[in-house]
Amino acid sequence: MAPRPPSGCRVRALPAPPLLLSLLLLLLLQPATPGVTCPPPMSVEHADIRVKNYSLKSRERYTCNSGFKRKAGTSSLTECVFNETMNIAHWTVPNLKCISTYSYHSGAMTAVIGIIAVAVLCVVLVVILVCYGKSRHTAQTPSVEMESMEEMPMTRGTNGREEDAENYPHDPGHSRERLRAAEAGAKAPTLP
Repeated sequence: MAPRPPSGCRVRALPAPPLLLSLLLLLLLQPATPGVTCPPPMSVEHADIRVKNYSLKSRERYTCNSGFKRKAGTSSLTECVFNETMNIAHWTVPNLKCISTYSYHSGAMTAVIGIIAVAVLCVVLVVILVCYGKSRHTAQTPSVEMESMEEMPMTRGTNGREEDAENYPHDPGHSRERLRAAEAGAKAPTLP
């Protein structure tokens, strides 16, 4: 048994040092979640994250992929927090937006490709029109010659003297009368 203080004496409690009280309060106020960690953070389009620490109150940063940059006004920071209502740990949702650094260049490239395509199309169209015009010109030339040949009357003679007389009336050796007489003699029946 422990000795009793003499009667008439009062025992007083000693005041606790302020540091000891502060530590005690911190221990009591901290949530009872030792060992709780966050799951892998959510993915962000065109960004990666390398988590070094999954414990509560850890802070990590996303980095935009190559060819992308962080849009002004957005944050790449995320933090592991504990939701007491749902009793789970999770990463805060970042509002990071990674935008393409090639957006201007890709638009300009699309315009250049469009201009080149239109130019090539125009050249092809000009070549087709030139070829069509040449084919029309060569196709018309023989038809003109054929028409002039068709306008000439065909004769029934075999030696072509009558044609010569009609075509060359100015030639004194080929008068029409002589040719007709020669023709009549040729048609006359010969006696046996």
